[in-house]
Amino acid sequence: MDAMSKLWEKRRRESFQMQLRYWNLIGRNSGLMFFLYATILIGGFYYKKWLDTLPPDFPGVLAISVLVALACAHAPVRTFSARADLVFLLPAEAELDRYFRKGRRYSFVMQSAFLLMLWILCAPLYFHTTGYGNQSFLIGAAALLLVKGWNIDCSWQELFIRDTQVLRFLRTGLTFFWIYFVLSHQAWYVSVVCAAVMGFVSYGLFHRQAGFGLLNWRKLLESDQRQAMQFLRFANLFTDVPRLRRRTHARRLISGFFPVRRFEGRTVFEQIFIKTFLRSDEYLGMYMRLTVIGILLGFFLNIGLFSVFLVLSIVYLTGLQLVPLWQHPFPQALAGLYPLTHQEKSRPFVRMTALLLSGQSVIVSAATGFGTRSFVDFLVFLCAGVGVSLLFSFVYLGKRVQLEN
Repeated sequence: MDAMSKLWEKRRRESFQMQLRYWNLIGRNSGLMFFLYATILIGGFYYKKWLDTLPPDFPGVLAISVLVALACAHAPVRTFSARADLVFLLPAEAELDRYFRKGRRYSFVMQSAFLLMLWILCAPLYFHTTGYGNQSFLIGAAALLLVKGWNIDCSWQELFIRDTQVLRFLRTGLTFFWIYFVLSHQAWYVSVVCAAVMGFVSYGLFHRQAGFGLLNWRKLLESDQRQAMQFLRFANLFTDVPRLRRRTHARRLISGFFPVRRFEGRTVFEQIFIKTFLRSDEYLGMYMRLTVIGILLGFFLNIGLFSVFLVLSIVYLTGLQLVPLWQHPFPQALAGLYPLTHQEKSRPFVRMTALLLSGQSVIVSAATGFGTRSFVDFLVFLCAGVGVSLLFSFVYLGKRVQLEN
């Protein structure tokens, strides 16, 4: 037992020290912190203006409940497991109860911190649409922490169950109803009945089925590695991360629209960059998520011409996320097949980035223009977004890739 506890503490300490080093590099070597500070200040000002424009019947509690329910239902357990554990710790699985219990506690603390920050961000909307006071806010915070702990426990039990899709959907639905009942001040017995159902589901479905199963080590390792890679991908935006593992997906349907048509030297990197953007697990999903976030925020915030800051923020953040594509480890058999110059590699990368950011600017500007119901505003958003896209690509990225020659 003591050996397992020491192993846990050692792995947690090493992970914390590694993240601290990268945060130190991020804080010293990038303008991200300044951008975040400016975003918080500007966002806080326009958040208040947006609240003042909300109609009296706006379903604030419903919107908050959906948002925090998704954050609560996403409850992976961080165990700091390694691939070698399949060989060295698998035989000692019966003695790892304390080790995994530490992982659940750690996951609860870290995810609860993020959840409370999200709840604080939702507080102005909650107070504005409900008229409740600080006591209701504290009760809501306690309810969120309770349901987060319940989700982490259920998420751990899912690692012993083979088919979990229905169970995940069930606990997400119960999480939403519990949060909505508490935040909307439904009758006390409604929340009690919902809590009783959650307890029955936890014991009768999750714990009961998990008792007949074995721990799915491969699923546990994949979840743990996925959580570790999230921070490393973020750090890789600003500094080289040697430990970053990359995965490639076939995505035949999307990739089929961009077949390899020519084998000329000048098109080698153009095709490699396109295929990497489409098939790597880092770029296409990020691009789609930020675009969807920009569409939703632009359409619903409705803060007039000030929405131009939203469009510029989405474009800038997407551009930062695309920077690591330049240093992506391409197969040498492809990249080194032709005696290509540095310029023949940098040009297609800069052009592709400009096209992606400009396309995103058009989409987000259109959604924001529909939100403001002004064609003039749309033109302003479009010009600003495309302008920043071109400046970021041809000026900032162009100089950056030349310095790395």
